[in-house]
Amino acid sequence: MNENDQYITQIVAQHTPNITYVVQNKIDELKPHIHAWANGHSYILKLSGSIAKGTAITGTTDIDIFISLDPSVSTCNTLENVYNTLRNRFNGAGYTAREQNVSVGIDHTGLKIDVVAGVKHHILGLDHSIWKRKAKTWTKTNIDAHINLVKNSGRVSDIKAIKIWRKLHNLDFPSFYLELSVIEALKGTGLIGSSPANNFVKVMNYLVNDFENKVINDPSNQSNEVSGELTLAEKQKIKNLAQTTLAGNWNQAIW
Repeated sequence: MNENDQYITQIVAQHTPNITYVVQNKIDELKPHIHAWANGHSYILKLSGSIAKGTAITGTTDIDIFISLDPSVSTCNTLENVYNTLRNRFNGAGYTAREQNVSVGIDHTGLKIDVVAGVKHHILGLDHSIWKRKAKTWTKTNIDAHINLVKNSGRVSDIKAIKIWRKLHNLDFPSFYLELSVIEALKGTGLIGSSPANNFVKVMNYLVNDFENKVINDPSNQSNEVSGELTLAEKQKIKNLAQTTLAGNWNQAIW
């Protein structure tokens, strides 16, 4: 491993949190509120997001919880109502709930927790419908498929490096969009003997040359355009920073 590979590996290790031991306790503490909100409907709580995928980094790690609701919920609730009542439940419990795009965000004992509620399409399936607040519409997604795709991509360390870069440079780059972009950028790059430094540079080149016009869809729902989450101006900001990064030194890229 050369000096640049060692540097990237060391930085990723330094930014990797050790909070998984507290996650289940925090979920358990929220269960009474979620149980009351579910109002007798069957549901399953799942850990989702970066912790479940193994791509969490320090300083930006939220605990992401997914509430998988029984299909029967749809007979008496719209998806918008599911979202709004979840927000209201946390507000009523003394939290200041943040309205995000598909999640309700709260601060709980010093940790940021994002909660998403989805309604199953079929009792035995894993496809869910969730409410998209900004677009005021619903979309189909599969959280389990997202987790498995990223965990098994062989790109977890590379994704962490780009997330560190995003954090240090205060970029607006939604995590799932970022994860899919890294996987796309490194498509065809071998996993065995892979160079962390070369991979970082490949991702930067992708962000400069391809990212702005590349359509990235949700692998579990091709009609859901993940790349539509950012405006052209927001994408250009990412592209411009990648260009600057390529022209600089390693310790100016991530540290």
